[in-house]
Amino acid sequence: MLKRIPNPSKVKGIKVVESFVLAKGSAICLPGFGILISSSIPESIRLEIIQHEYGHYLDYLFGIEGDRKKFLGSAFLGFYLKIGLPSLLNLIPGFNRLPWFKGSHRVFWTEIRANRLAHTYFQNDLAEGFSRRFPTQD
Repeated sequence: MLKRIPNPSKVKGIKVVESFVLAKGSAICLPGFGILISSSIPESIRLEIIQHEYGHYLDYLFGIEGDRKKFLGSAFLGFYLKIGLPSLLNLIPGFNRLPWFKGSHRVFWTEIRANRLAHTYFQNDLAEGFSRRFPTQD
């Protein structure tokens, strides 16, 4: 069901886990647990997907330019309610028609944040296809 895989270079503070129960081609960052990636993701694009998910983890840790999201003083709750939940609802048919969750997931604001943070953090170690797959502007 879950299989721990080695963390790529510069991916620190969170474990990376492969799962065959995740939807084909999907991945998710769950601070407090780990980065989960679908076992169906080809090796050729795994690094860029892990780096994108690590961008979400960086958002949890720091935010962009110090705007770390908090709820009731908790960064853990802040991330899940203000970043994780909107990202998830953007993927759900019906919810993604509402103005707050509308648009392609690829350029949804939560994803752009993660892409920008990953791009800045990994710099020269950024996976070869990262910029094509994960835009930093909407």
